[in-house]
Amino acid sequence: MTRNIIIIIYLLSCILKAQPTGREIIEEMDQVKKPMDIQTQLKMTLISLKGGKERRRSRELTSFEKRYEDGQYDKKSLLIFSQPKEVKGSGFLTWHKVGFKPDDQWLYLPALRKVKRIRSKEKGRSFMGTDFSYEDLSGRDINADDYKLIGEGIIHGSNCNKVKANPKEKGASYSARILWVDKQNFLLKRVEFFNNKGILFKLLDIPDHVKNGEYWTASTMIMKNLNKAHSTELKVLKVDYDQDLKDNVFTESFMKRN
Repeated sequence: MTRNIIIIIYLLSCILKAQPTGREIIEEMDQVKKPMDIQTQLKMTLISLKGGKERRRSRELTSFEKRYEDGQYDKKSLLIFSQPKEVKGSGFLTWHKVGFKPDDQWLYLPALRKVKRIRSKEKGRSFMGTDFSYEDLSGRDINADDYKLIGEGIIHGSNCNKVKANPKEKGASYSARILWVDKQNFLLKRVEFFNNKGILFKLLDIPDHVKNGEYWTASTMIMKNLNKAHSTELKVLKVDYDQDLKDNVFTESFMKRN
């Protein structure tokens, strides 16, 4: 009898030891191999539902992104719209800083012929009429949140761990996020966003990933605003890795030229 109890205790301790923490899961996700730079052609579709009818508006854009290892910036990114005519040439530049310092962001609208700097208090606003906010496009430092593993679930055919992320800073745009992380490859499959009242109001779904060589790419992303019956879909049309993108791509002058 005593021997059986010892075996049960041992097995339970092994199970508990094998269970990763929320922080460990996020660290594994953060360590998924990434290219030094990436250029992506995207189709963006804005989807609204009104009077039972669905309306779709499409845009095309190119995303440029480059990682840095200078201790000052994590990466720099640039979005340039090419279609349709009313948004052609519009650009959005972000310098993602290392640590807790707020990122620098600029928006260029050709009709105004002016580059506007996005202030901190504006980062919760909608980006170009989409369901993504400026902050969503900025990303978060891994140390900006406390993490807790809260369960498991299956989403988009993937067996996932569910990790709750609570911001450490006061006045954050979201009171919490729940991240669904694929157990096999540590890919992000869904994010649930909660407002300052603790109510779920946005969902980011990432149903499809493709692997090209060493790198995984999210080929489809859908951000849904649960309060407005509106969503924004991003689909990858073409992707190129490690092209040695030059630093001058990530400048105001380059953004204004395109």
